[in-house]
Amino acid sequence: MSTRVLASDAHAPLQIETETLAASSSSSAALLTVGISLYAIAILVCLGIAINAARFRRRRLAIAMAWVVGILTLAGVIIAILSSVYGGG
Repeated sequence: MSTRVLASDAHAPLQIETETLAASSSSSAALLTVGISLYAIAILVCLGIAINAARFRRRRLAIAMAWVVGILTLAGVIIAILSSVYGGG
């Protein structure tokens, strides 16, 4: 398949459908919302497991879950900083 641009088409305005852009931006926002919700759920579940393990003297599990919560939180902060610096806008 050939992709040649004719001289008359080179300066033609680009046709963009606004309905397509609106649909893609709303689905993108929905996916971001689901992702952030799952991220928060993962942190809260690990935190709950860590508290429960500490209550019942399961030290290794409590320490492991505390590390997971710390890593997830740190990753969230780094991603937030990177998205604000390099994100769209």
